[in-house]
Amino acid sequence: MKRILAIVLALVMVSSVVLCASAETAPLTYCGENGYTATKISHPETGVGEVDGLIEFNGENDRSQNYSWSSVGHGEYVYVGTCFGAIYQTLQIIAREKGLPFSELKLYLDAMFNGTLYTGDEGAAYTSARSVIVKINTSTYETSIVYGPEKVGGFRAATKLNDKLYFAATGATPYLLEIDPENNDATQIVCRSETPQSASISTGIRGLTTYNGMLVATMIGNNGAYMVASSNPSAGQDSFETICTQEDLLDYPAYHYMDSIFGGSIWDIIEYNGKLYITVVTGKNGNKQAFALFCGEPDENGEWSYDLIAGNEADGAEYPFGLGSDRSGAANLMVYDDYLYIGGYNDPMLALPDVLNGKFESLYRDLSSPVCLWRLDADNNIEMVAGEANEVFPEGPIGNMEAGFGSNMNQYVWRMENYNGQLYVGTFDITSLVHPIAQFTNGDIFKMTKEEWDSQIDYIKQVLDHLGLIPECDKDIAATGASLEIAALADDIDALEDLSEDFENADVTLEYRQQFYDALLEVKEQYIAVRDYLSAEAKERIDAFFANERVQNFGYFVGCLYYMSQSERGFDLLVSNDGVNFDVITRDGMGDPYNHGCRVFAITDNGLCIGTANPFFGTQVWLLDKNLMMGDVNMDGEVNIFDATEIQFNIAGMVELTDDQMFVADVNYDGEVNIFDVTTIQEFIAGYITEF
Repeated sequence: MKRILAIVLALVMVSSVVLCASAETAPLTYCGENGYTATKISHPETGVGEVDGLIEFNGENDRSQNYSWSSVGHGEYVYVGTCFGAIYQTLQIIAREKGLPFSELKLYLDAMFNGTLYTGDEGAAYTSARSVIVKINTSTYETSIVYGPEKVGGFRAATKLNDKLYFAATGATPYLLEIDPENNDATQIVCRSETPQSASISTGIRGLTTYNGMLVATMIGNNGAYMVASSNPSAGQDSFETICTQEDLLDYPAYHYMDSIFGGSIWDIIEYNGKLYITVVTGKNGNKQAFALFCGEPDENGEWSYDLIAGNEADGAEYPFGLGSDRSGAANLMVYDDYLYIGGYNDPMLALPDVLNGKFESLYRDLSSPVCLWRLDADNNIEMVAGEANEVFPEGPIGNMEAGFGSNMNQYVWRMENYNGQLYVGTFDITSLVHPIAQFTNGDIFKMTKEEWDSQIDYIKQVLDHLGLIPECDKDIAATGASLEIAALADDIDALEDLSEDFENADVTLEYRQQFYDALLEVKEQYIAVRDYLSAEAKERIDAFFANERVQNFGYFVGCLYYMSQSERGFDLLVSNDGVNFDVITRDGMGDPYNHGCRVFAITDNGLCIGTANPFFGTQVWLLDKNLMMGDVNMDGEVNIFDATEIQFNIAGMVELTDDQMFVADVNYDGEVNIFDVTTIQEFIAGYITEF
């Protein structure tokens, strides 16, 4: 019976999350930091933990539309391409690689996440891919489907050329879709990739940009990654020519599902300083290796050539893979203020299968090395904007943020945007995906309602029933062949059960675990000192207990708990006025803990839109706004002498004000920023006037 209770405790330890809050408690407007607000424009009536997903399917909000995977603005409309069942599709790949029936994996995951993680619905019609492209009116919030549902994994990238919109679709044969918003959103497929003959080749293309009046896209084929370009994509397939091959990129791109980021290959592309810059996923055959960076341009005859900037120094790279951050398997790009910004992208999804099997080293190494941000100038010189000092950048970051932008749980700089003179950075926060464990260290478990506990117990009973433990409670757990090694997990819980009474205090629990680990290492040292004096039988038994792998794994587990104890679910969104120092807009996913990623940005006539990654209850789209305070020129939330000085510096040509700053500086509303505005602010400070 003791073992059965240990198993139940083990399941509970990896199972509970906060479930639905009522719509009345989830405001449609989120009040962020530093004067920012955001309005939810997709299903604005739904709240935290309620299904969004942008569209309806069979009369209900479509929970399976997990990600706003791509987005582009046109006038007052935002066009969004979705990703169907993001984690669901990943779990299917994991189950297939491990030879595990997905139905069994689903059973455990439903228990772990208390049914909140989308792991597919009942019936083939529900679980087949059905990604869409929608458009949302940012004034009326009206949403309509432009294309689909399509039986593809999703639409992973979008861009705009000559008033037409282009989306990159993943699938067995990836393709480029053109949308003509000036012609009733007419659509046509303008280019198809090769169709790989091997099922092991990843077809998740995502690089899409414009270069010198051409549409440039990444593709995938039997021989690896390649890129195509067309100056008239509306003319169709024959207008595209290949401008880059796998060989041109030194055979670096990793393009099989077993590779890093499920074969991310050519990851991101962008035009900067007259050249095309390319980031490449390089980790192959399960080996984790950081990204490479290339740049290329055509000669006068249109022949392209490519230079390696970051990669193998034996191949001529000036910088090493990942710019010294060996956990960054990929990198995203954005041009801002005459620099090319490079955002790190770890691959913690590779660590999650190990976590399910009770192994924590890979996750610990990811959490201890969160994402960094760099920038490159016109001469290909690179400096670290946010991060930690390493051999490549021994002086550390030039800005006010360290690695992770204030949280080790930030594992991607998922997207960036240059809007209205400011640089926006959105992250992926892994806390929601490790929440079954993190909740015990960050205190979330104490917020569960009775209904949530009832649901949790039901899921646990289903698992126990599947394992044959109801009603045969004396059955040997190991003999059931439980795929997630619950018996081993139960043993770990047995070893810690003396500490379990301290679970009412998450900080104490973490402290006790650290003390337990330190004591374990001390006892191991004492054992090594006397080992030669013990019998062979005793040494065999104690050696097994003190196996390095087991002791080290517990240390990694404690390390993970430390980072999780400081975690908060939900993506981070930051903004910078100078590209170096950043302010926080949100650290909790716009108030929704299930929004684990800020996945896309889109610029519209009504402002900047944000699309979320939410593999629990479906993606959301928000419209960001800034509540500007007249006279607050330096944007510090106050009107004082420093604001008047900032205007004087601008008049003298010493600083350049952003559009927002120019707006709030014109306090006498004459359409100009000049010395009269300085005088008006001084009068306000002195109390001669009370408002602008």
